[in-house]
Amino acid sequence: MIGAIILAAGDSRRMGTPKALLRIGKLSFLERVCQAAREAGLEPRVVVLGAAADKILSLLDLHEATVVRNREMSAGPIGSIRAGIRELAVNQEVEAVVVWHVDRPHVEPGTVAALAKEFMKGAAQIVLPEYEGRRGHPVLFGRAVFAELLAAPDATGARAVVQASPARVAVVSVADPAVLEDVDTPDDYRDLLSQGYR
Repeated sequence: MIGAIILAAGDSRRMGTPKALLRIGKLSFLERVCQAAREAGLEPRVVVLGAAADKILSLLDLHEATVVRNREMSAGPIGSIRAGIRELAVNQEVEAVVVWHVDRPHVEPGTVAALAKEFMKGAAQIVLPEYEGRRGHPVLFGRAVFAELLAAPDATGARAVVQASPARVAVVSVADPAVLEDVDTPDDYRDLLSQGYR
């Protein structure tokens, strides 16, 4: 079983409004990521909220996911990853998790399914997507590195775990430029919509 940790705890300072609530067509970014995670076969799904948790919960129906709060916001994204890992670690059937930032709502489910397929071969504990020679996100982490994620330094976060041992990392080439495109600013959002995402 491969789960998902969907990171939606940031303060969205550069965007000026919670990115989780931005919309592509009828769905918010967060709803779209949750749907894509489900379509990719990720189960269970954990959504980590923080700065705008109350507003998000008042506006979105997240009944298909477990919602937890990042209690260490000053740690940055690794704080949210820790919150998600702690929630999922009690489920002994979870072999791995895909860490998916809410600002990449347009990553294709097939891309994430490809990461899971690579992990199931058993040769790697960390699997990253690559588009045209550049590594991107989301990233899959096997249970064997959960303890390292919990102990990772705030400053380097999950990157430190990825870089600690290249031999346990697999890279999957995908035809999905979204793995390189985080939507952080109003200009990024306009660019996303101009690409035809609706």
